[in-house]
Amino acid sequence: MPKKQVSKSGIPFIIFLIVVTVLVGAWFLRMGNKATDEIVNLSISQNQTAQQEEEEETSQVVEEKDNGDRVFENLKYNFSLNLSEKEAIKEESSASIYTVYFDSNKLSILDEDMESAVKGAILVQSEKEISVNGVKGTEIVATSNKDGSQTNLILIKKDGKLFHFQGTNEFLTKIKTEFFFEN
Repeated sequence: MPKKQVSKSGIPFIIFLIVVTVLVGAWFLRMGNKATDEIVNLSISQNQTAQQEEEEETSQVVEEKDNGDRVFENLKYNFSLNLSEKEAIKEESSASIYTVYFDSNKLSILDEDMESAVKGAILVQSEKEISVNGVKGTEIVATSNKDGSQTNLILIKKDGKLFHFQGTNEFLTKIKTEFFFEN
């Protein structure tokens, strides 16, 4: 009885599919890293151009309360945040990004159209709508595309700006109850 010949044309096709899948996956990974690199480069450029900005009217006021708590107010972007007596504040600014650090947590204010770059730098695990001082926003738990670390965010769009809060769960809970838009 003669043996049937098995066609081997399917094996090269499977190898081709594997190679294409790997190349496409590498391309998507690279594009995610480019978005992360753009945000990092923006942060670096803000440090370099901060000294070149014109002096504007005072952008912050820290008011001490009798109980030791403080209120941080930003007059340029019209917001305030209640602070504990121990929270350190550091501001950085450029033409396109304003960032204020509250210890290891931060608030960056960018143009509203930068939301896609922010979301492109992360892999969203969960997302829910929230309200901060009557303004709708999104709370996101995600992992960084760059290093795989977990990151917690709140994104709020207001007056053409994106308020990008990033930090601990405790900080984000505080933002939901103690951050106020002044206008």
